[in-house]
Amino acid sequence: MIDNKEFKFTTYNNAKLIECMINEESFSITFKKGLYILNVKSKYSKGLKLAAPVKGSMAKEIFESICASITVTLKKGKEIIFCDTSNMCGLEIVEN
Repeated sequence: MIDNKEFKFTTYNNAKLIECMINEESFSITFKKGLYILNVKSKYSKGLKLAAPVKGSMAKEIFESICASITVTLKKGKEIIFCDTSNMCGLEIVEN
């Protein structure tokens, strides 16, 4: 929410994924809905390996960090409406 306006980027309101880059130390995901573009970037260390459920069995491995850095940027066209960074974020990476 920005100035009491909620910005939703969901499949049911036709937001489109236009970029998704993931590597060992960072990711960047960008969505577009109408004139609005939402970008989420993160820098992280893999964190701890945890077991996760798959059909009732704890057979999948995920990585969770509690010290990721995440930057969120919302634009309307080329105008930046919101941009902020937090350096103390929880982040869970689930590999396929």
